[in-house]
Amino acid sequence: MKHLGGKTLPCALILMLCLVFSAGRGLAGDSKNSGKNVLAKVWQTEKVFSVPESVLYHKSDKTLYVSNINGAPTEKNGKGFISKLSLEGRVLKLRWAEGLNAPKGAAIFGNSFFVSDIDRLVEIDMKTGKIRRAYPAKDARFLNDVAVDDQGRVYVSDMDEKNSAIYRLADGRMDVWLKGPDIRNPNGLHMEEKKLMVGNSGDMTIKAVRLSDKVVTEFASAGQKIDGLRPDGKGNYIVSDWDGRTTLVMATGETRPLLDTVAEKINSADLEYIPGAGLLLIPTFFDNRVVAYRFQ
Repeated sequence: MKHLGGKTLPCALILMLCLVFSAGRGLAGDSKNSGKNVLAKVWQTEKVFSVPESVLYHKSDKTLYVSNINGAPTEKNGKGFISKLSLEGRVLKLRWAEGLNAPKGAAIFGNSFFVSDIDRLVEIDMKTGKIRRAYPAKDARFLNDVAVDDQGRVYVSDMDEKNSAIYRLADGRMDVWLKGPDIRNPNGLHMEEKKLMVGNSGDMTIKAVRLSDKVVTEFASAGQKIDGLRPDGKGNYIVSDWDGRTTLVMATGETRPLLDTVAEKINSADLEYIPGAGLLLIPTFFDNRVVAYRFQ
């Protein structure tokens, strides 16, 4: 028995009140994560890749392309390659394209596959997997993600702190397109109509850059370093932190953690998301796998 305000309450009633109070506290404490999206693992490959850094979905052939660094991220060893993977996780061709150094982000336009390669952008023939041409990026140190607009102009981020720039390939020329205080250690890129979305690792924000005049506005704070950047089809973005975090970021500034594999020392590199299939693909870098999750 317990006394409250001079009255005696039964133990059962006290216990019920405590449970209700605790539940209320839990709901309030978790309010930012209410309605939280949950990832369900669909499949994972064997450890057949060699430092997979990015996954890119090609809608036309319903195929996933995986960039394999195959060495250190800045090592020019000529051993880097691109793999082809089915949507069910079956390796279609482990070494579809070879002769790269440390390939990372990629984008496709027409019959061309563009991939960053430390200090150059490499164009690969989609039909043959052969390198067509390489475009050097002057002063680039750590080219990372790639995006392409509807005119076929290719944008590449250099996340190196000493350069911090976005390059653009247009009319066969590779030049610095954007640089300045708003762009700090840019990594993940995603092209939308009339604007380029940039994952800014330097200040942990997602920026929107208007293509017409390069005006930069902030979409939201991600609250973490940003590697991969993909829209969820509902006005929000899924971002990955290389250390092993994957998060949903909304325009309201709300963030919802989706996956955390930091303790397991499993990285979350340049991810891909296919809204129509609700499929989230995460390359695990040093863990040498690609893992697919259901996310809706």
